[in-house]
Amino acid sequence: MATTSEIAMLRRMTALDSDDPVYTDSLLGGMIDDLGMDPAVKQVWREKAAAVSGLVDITESGSSRALSGLRKGYLEMANASGTEEDSTTANGRSFTVEIERV
Repeated sequence: MATTSEIAMLRRMTALDSDDPVYTDSLLGGMIDDLGMDPAVKQVWREKAAAVSGLVDITESGSSRALSGLRKGYLEMANASGTEEDSTTANGRSFTVEIERV
């Protein structure tokens, strides 16, 4: 079960407000429990990117807004989040290989 501090950390790492109507403590805690912290961070950023994927760039009356950049930024955050897995981990967990000396 995800702790309150883990849920708060996930909120900080994904720039979520504490009163976000979609990302409740229950949902975030379940994501941490099911996926682990780093994959949960990546998943939230991907979901945030999907939510803004329909936004387009607007230029009118001498003003312009590059709203499509939000999606790109969110996906960059998803790719930059967490640690890289190496050969000593599997699914975020350490493991050892049994050897037999002869």
